[in-house]
Amino acid sequence: MSVDSQRVADFTANFSHHLWSSPLQIVLALFLLYRTLGWTVYAGVLAMLISIPTSARLSRSMRALNKLLMGYRDQRMKIMDEVLSGIKIIKLYAWESSFIRRINEVRVKLELGTIRHYGLIQAVFSFVTTLVPFVVSFSTFGLYSLADNVSHGPLTPQLVFVALTLFNMLRFPLSFGPMVIPALLESMVSSRRIFDFLTAGEIDFAAIEREPYNRDASSTTPDDVLVSVENGTFKWLSADEPTLHNVSIQCKRDELVAVIGRVGAGKSSLVSAILGDMIKCDGSVRVRGSIAYVPQQAWIMNATLRDNILFGSRFDQEFYDRVVDACALRPDLDMLPGGDMTEIGEKGINLSGGQKARVSLARAVYARADIYILDDPLAAVDAHVGKHIFTHVLGPQGMLKTRARILVTNAVQYLSNVAHIVMLRDGAVVDQGSFAQAMAQQNSIFEFIHKYIDEAQSSQTTSNTASDSEYVEDETTQNEQDGMVLPKGVGVRRKSTKQALGRASVGILHAKRDASEAAVGGDQGRTITTEVSRQGHVEWSTYYTYVKACGVRNALIFTIALLLASVSNVGANMWLKHWASSNAGTDLNLGPFMWSKHWSPSDTDTDPSSSLFYSTAVHSVFYYLFIYGGLGLLGASISSLQSLLLWTRCSIRASTKIHQNMLISVLRSPMSFFDVTPLGRILNRFSSDLQRCDEMLPRSVSSMVNTTVNVVSAVVVIGLSTPLMLVLMLPLIMVYHYLQQRYMRSSRELRRLDSTTRSPIFAHFQESIGGVSTIRAYNQQSRFVCENESHVGLNMRAYYTYLSLNRWLSLRLETLGNTVMLGTTLLAIGSVQYFGYGDAGLVGLAVTYALDFTGTINWSVRSYTEVENSMIQLERVVEYAELPSEAPEVIEDRRPAAS
Repeated sequence: MSVDSQRVADFTANFSHHLWSSPLQIVLALFLLYRTLGWTVYAGVLAMLISIPTSARLSRSMRALNKLLMGYRDQRMKIMDEVLSGIKIIKLYAWESSFIRRINEVRVKLELGTIRHYGLIQAVFSFVTTLVPFVVSFSTFGLYSLADNVSHGPLTPQLVFVALTLFNMLRFPLSFGPMVIPALLESMVSSRRIFDFLTAGEIDFAAIEREPYNRDASSTTPDDVLVSVENGTFKWLSADEPTLHNVSIQCKRDELVAVIGRVGAGKSSLVSAILGDMIKCDGSVRVRGSIAYVPQQAWIMNATLRDNILFGSRFDQEFYDRVVDACALRPDLDMLPGGDMTEIGEKGINLSGGQKARVSLARAVYARADIYILDDPLAAVDAHVGKHIFTHVLGPQGMLKTRARILVTNAVQYLSNVAHIVMLRDGAVVDQGSFAQAMAQQNSIFEFIHKYIDEAQSSQTTSNTASDSEYVEDETTQNEQDGMVLPKGVGVRRKSTKQALGRASVGILHAKRDASEAAVGGDQGRTITTEVSRQGHVEWSTYYTYVKACGVRNALIFTIALLLASVSNVGANMWLKHWASSNAGTDLNLGPFMWSKHWSPSDTDTDPSSSLFYSTAVHSVFYYLFIYGGLGLLGASISSLQSLLLWTRCSIRASTKIHQNMLISVLRSPMSFFDVTPLGRILNRFSSDLQRCDEMLPRSVSSMVNTTVNVVSAVVVIGLSTPLMLVLMLPLIMVYHYLQQRYMRSSRELRRLDSTTRSPIFAHFQESIGGVSTIRAYNQQSRFVCENESHVGLNMRAYYTYLSLNRWLSLRLETLGNTVMLGTTLLAIGSVQYFGYGDAGLVGLAVTYALDFTGTINWSVRSYTEVENSMIQLERVVEYAELPSEAPEVIEDRRPAAS
């Protein structure tokens, strides 16, 4: 949900249009090259066709590795989720070190090992895609010089730099392959994983016959069967053996049915079968009316206690108070700092087991459903609290006395007050009937009760002599055990069935609390901290942290390799300019293996070889081709070395250290941190944020440094050709800096908003998955889907604004780049035409760089911004790597003496 969906979104927004625009640019460039150089352009086409199988094979290898990488990442996140879910137990047993080793085994050996292998193939792919544009121009110019050199004249600056401009049009779509192709492959892998998830097997809701039920209709009677299971056989998975065999059970409208059995007999499975969570193999299940469900492990939302009880229903103060009193929650509300407006932590972290069970029960009672399925709600409370709950809620005189109730319990002291008892053993019903019938027949139910009666009495005696911190009964409540007096508001004298419970109405999903409710809760009841994003620019310490994590020596070697690659690229173009300039003064075609002499245009002698104005010797075609090819091959090799250093040294080292520091810091944090921090927020740092540090940050850094060096190279070449352009550059640089800073400030804050609004999506989703059985039982799927869509919509507002901001920047940078191109062209032509200053070859090279300047400066700003945005993810990771820590695991000067 985090990494896969983000990858698909990033590819769609940033790379998808290059799938059609890049081929279109290639076709147009080749057509214009054919018009310029004739049939020799087919040499370049042949070079591109030869490179396709190699690129395809490398792409398949990267796709396979990427799929493998996603599997390893899921494996690590699964372990991380288990560790965070059981962090209290891990800390109590001091197991942090062993789990750190277990997570690092997956992270370092599997995940980062795959990234290292991926980086090796990426380096080869970068070499191919960097070399191909050069090979295209090299083969075309070489073939033209050797085999033609007549149809369009010799390779003069006029011909060379028109062709070079068209070759630069090819360079972008061909060189952009290392970014588009891996992004496409990653997106395809993620799309396949999402597709597999969305098309996976789902629960067959048609297996349960669900019918509406109106208990207020005149045709209804107390003998109406609301829950019916006939000869039902159920299993959890398709490949499993059936868990329940030939189960038959009924529950009438006003009936209390108890389900008993030993541990593992199938009681909870029967509850899941009625709710529709199991696969029905045979038989029938029929449910009439709405359902309220109390699970064995209470599911508590990260919301206020009142919201947990209301669960989407409208607030009714009178009925709410009666539910709270009946479920023995009143003393707990008095103890909580904000009363019922106290925010409950994730998974009910600030409630005891008994409190969570009673909140879950209160949620069910407040729902005013037709059917109540209660999976051992009395097991988590003390005996006298259980007696209170049974008397006022579940029993014959409780609030639910007119509702169908299926109670899973082994509390045999209450079986005399139920209408029907069903006993399970090994997934099958072995006996069922009333309590009186069981006592008379002395069947399996009688044996079960007889076996457990002594233990139940012993447990009750112990609980009566001990103090209960959850619920303290006063003198009036104590008399309930003798059936004399009941607490006010939940006694026998109550309104009619319709007035007492009625129907629960669903409240407005996003309705605001009124002033009185807000005043009751306030900030004092808040448990979970709000994620706050930092403001302003990313601190330089964050950049230094990444450089230090990469290794200063590795970063220095990477920078030197990058500069050498840029110098070789500029050198190749300068050599091509020198070659074209030498041809501009040659009027004799002496063949590729012969030497020719440069003839000055001012020479009046008809024989150039005898001219006194002869100045420079011009070498053979092979001489120029050899040096031109050597410079291009050197540039591609250094570029590949640069990619290799980035992925196998810098990136791997940084990813290892960043994850290790964050993992140790989180697991060594005190429990108070986990009490106030949602697990979804922590998992977001270890999934989406860390994934960006692993993959996006190295690419962004590489792209930023490359484009920055290219911009500097273009400015240097333009300045050498037309020094007056440097004067025009000064105001353009000021405008460029203004646009960059304005864009950076907005982009940075939008990316922070994107990160902070993404965490609630994961937290809500994880919480919903944990309580999916409860949500489905209450038929609240649409409400939780709506809430999740609300979180996604809030996140999309920041993300869409960020994309719109990119369009704003693109328009202005295109204008700025076109201004540079116009100024360079006009000043260069004016200098040569009117002032006689400048060399035609150098002017042509400057115009070529100016034409490419628009795209280069655009990508330079974007790359710098992307680095800044990726640094925000690193900033969030570093924040968790510097959390306050517990005391050291081992205090050396406090070690026990050696025996």
